Amino acid sequence: MTKEITLEDKLVGEIEGEFIIPSYQRGYRWERKQVETLLNDIMDNGDKPYCLQPVVVRKRDDGKFELIDGQQRLTTIYILLKYIQENYLHDNLEILYSLSYQMRKGSGDFLNNMTEEQADDYIDYRFMYNAYLTIDEWFKSKSEIKQQRYRIASRFIDYFNEKLNQTDSGGNVRFIWYEVQNVEDKDAISLFTRLNIGRIPLTNAELVKALFLCRQEDNVQAEKWQQEIALQWDTIERELHDDDFWNFLTREKADDYSSRIELIFNFMVPEEERSQDPYSTFYYFSARSNLQEYWKDVLKYYYRLKEWFKKDRLYHKIGYLVASGHKEMSAIVDETADMRKSELEHYLDEEIRSSIKFQKGYSDLRYDNATGYGNISRILLLFNVISVMNRGVARFPFKKYNSTEWSLEHIHPQHPEDMPPRQELWRGWVSNHLTSVSELNEADEDASSRKQSLLGEMRDFLAKEKVTMDMFKTIADRVLNALSDKSGDDLTHSLSNMALLSKSQNSALNNSLFDAKRRMIIDMDRRGEYIPYCTRMVFLKYYTERADEKQMFCWSVADRKAYIAAMNSELKNYLAEEIEP
Repeated sequence: MTKEITLEDKLVGEIEGEFIIPSYQRGYRWERKQVETLLNDIMDNGDKPYCLQPVVVRKRDDGKFELIDGQQRLTTIYILLKYIQENYLHDNLEILYSLSYQMRKGSGDFLNNMTEEQADDYIDYRFMYNAYLTIDEWFKSKSEIKQQRYRIASRFIDYFNEKLNQTDSGGNVRFIWYEVQNVEDKDAISLFTRLNIGRIPLTNAELVKALFLCRQEDNVQAEKWQQEIALQWDTIERELHDDDFWNFLTREKADDYSSRIELIFNFMVPEEERSQDPYSTFYYFSARSNLQEYWKDVLKYYYRLKEWFKKDRLYHKIGYLVASGHKEMSAIVDETADMRKSELEHYLDEEIRSSIKFQKGYSDLRYDNATGYGNISRILLLFNVISVMNRGVARFPFKKYNSTEWSLEHIHPQHPEDMPPRQELWRGWVSNHLTSVSELNEADEDASSRKQSLLGEMRDFLAKEKVTMDMFKTIADRVLNALSDKSGDDLTHSLSNMALLSKSQNSALNNSLFDAKRRMIIDMDRRGEYIPYCTRMVFLKYYTERADEKQMFCWSVADRKAYIAAMNSELKNYLAEEIEP
């Protein structure tokens, strides 16, 4: 027998009928905290739609509904309505549905007339009665009704009741109504088990899919349409599992989505209709009148994203805007909906320019300032993306960029004394620089003698059982003098001394001098770790026209100027002004 699905959202006031909670479910078990949370959420949500999550039912042959999932929420709302009816609105409130528990004869009568005497007959009754008392205490605690409960009913209670849509003024509290038909008893139990073992909720994507696959008409054409949508749905879902494509579209983690196609649906919901409600996407699509035509819009939207992903220049420019956090993909799609290709390129270039137009000049940006840190990071990201795009031999890996925590690395280090005072870090730093010092090609005998003396001191330091900060400082100063170009010290925190590295890689470099960093970065690259293109080029001295043998061991003023010149060249179409060296 074919299963059919009715899927819609229903205001509380629209729910009617007799609901049976089958014996395979446990009884009512909501406690004070859960009831109070529900009341506070309804009250605090204001005029925005508030979703009570799905109610899953099947209609029985006798016209009653078997409540497969959602009994705790539906029962609590019934108790709430009953409380308002009995204490405030009396004949002015009609409750259109009733509940009874299959395993508790008389439960329907108890819910309709709860008393302290009967509450201890069954554990379910006690929880129900306690929920009623919690609701009573909650209403009494509100400042508007502390003094005279009945007198203010026309204000607070009417307002609360309106939110449940029990009056003509309309409400905003609703359930997702998920009705399955032609389902056998064993299938209903299986569905209940899937929904409740581990509390696996119906997701936005599942609900939207059910909307599109609900057969509007019972004919061959409708069945063919369902099959086409199901096939196209699976194709989109499969292609979105390409992590390169996913990370081009968003910085969000794929693991946060039970179905990746939900990202596309989220993009399509206009900003003014988005909310924190977990089912806002479903509400948006459920309000569309012609779903067959709307599915065509979904396909157009998706294929446009796919086209952008395939074209290198669009891939890099759009990918940068998303990865940098300057623009969401949904905004890019919306704002370029009617643009020709040339207009799209112009739009993207303008947005990129806007993304690096800062209040301070580029040369004034500083690592040791929160705003400067973020702005330097964005410039270096753009520098890497555009450099890779202009080479045309590979693509910038947004997949690796978006899944990594990045930091700024000092090309020429901060002083080694800034390291934490731990012996293993001092020893590691000295050991990392042994090769650099030993490979220095000194021109005269005195310089060569000083080199050998320094190497001896370094080896002695490493051989000692215990070393001190003073001992390390003496060695570090001599190594620094041998391997550094001191003329750039005042530029330690400037853009000309910064490169992008992951936080873990940055920590591994441990304030090492340039040559030691270069060796470690090459080793990381050999091991297959991702090193951003421009960072790799910096430590290979790619940007420096001529580097003598001594310069290969340090980051000099000439290197800084060449580095900034490369940025100016690659980013000339986007910089607000040329970066001063």
